[in-house]
Amino acid sequence: MLKEYKLRAIDYLHHLTIYDYFAYSMVGVFFLFSFLIFIMIAKKRLGLGFLWLFLSIMIVLVSPIFIKIYFDKSVKKVEIFDKKVTQLKFAKMLIIKGKIKNKAKIDFKKCRIITKIVKIDKNKYKNMLNSLKPKRYLSILLEGELKKNESKPFKLVFKKFQPKFKYKTEVYGECY
Repeated sequence: MLKEYKLRAIDYLHHLTIYDYFAYSMVGVFFLFSFLIFIMIAKKRLGLGFLWLFLSIMIVLVSPIFIKIYFDKSVKKVEIFDKKVTQLKFAKMLIIKGKIKNKAKIDFKKCRIITKIVKIDKNKYKNMLNSLKPKRYLSILLEGELKKNESKPFKLVFKKFQPKFKYKTEVYGECY
């Protein structure tokens, strides 16, 4: 699963848009100004200056995560629809079919469909933890352009899947 996160990060970095460059450059400018303010504060009150520097570094480290989440919901928005989950009993397979639609302001060159199989529990806190560590994880890369308001079908197959627990499937897409 760590390998999948690494692949997603590399895909994201290879397909940055002008919006991404602008947002990340603003984070850099913020850090430069914060560092200048740190120097001015540290001359008079060293403890307050280091607190300011610590908070600035935390903001700079956390802001790329929020930038990605914001852009995925606005500029790079996609929708998964017509999702059908079929459990084959004798073949011990789970098949997920659906369509991905580009609802963004830009055209995409490729999309990654990510699917998690998560165990369902009666305890809502355990459900949150189960969502962070799914039982099975699979992603596929859809090559080819996906223009504005266009949709494309996809199919995922989990082989050797015969669960002895209640589960739900979480399917989402990331396009670049």
